[in-house]
Amino acid sequence: MPVIKVWCLPASQTEDNLRDLHKAIVKAVVAQTELGLKDENDMTCLFPPDQMQYGLGAEVIVEVLGLFTKPARTWEVKQLLAERLGDAVKVLYPNAKVEVFVSTFNQNEDGFWSSE
Repeated sequence: MPVIKVWCLPASQTEDNLRDLHKAIVKAVVAQTELGLKDENDMTCLFPPDQMQYGLGAEVIVEVLGLFTKPARTWEVKQLLAERLGDAVKVLYPNAKVEVFVSTFNQNEDGFWSSE
């Protein structure tokens, strides 16, 4: 089960903002059919609080960890997942630089997407 962590969100986030972000993330991940994930129960989304408030919202980092290596999870699939997640987050935070890192277990290739 992948774990998706979103870091550096603006400090002014409400429960509704986080629900909207969660829905956008789930939709982006499920759309990547090669992953074989059906809904929010197949992943964990975390929004850890950041210790330092300075600069929050200027850059948003998304980490996808815990994807097991499978033949269908090629570099191209991980790259497309990074792009889809990046696009989904960028829509909600248009003024932020958004970076997405996708990692799998037992594999050295990672997906990456940046809004810049």
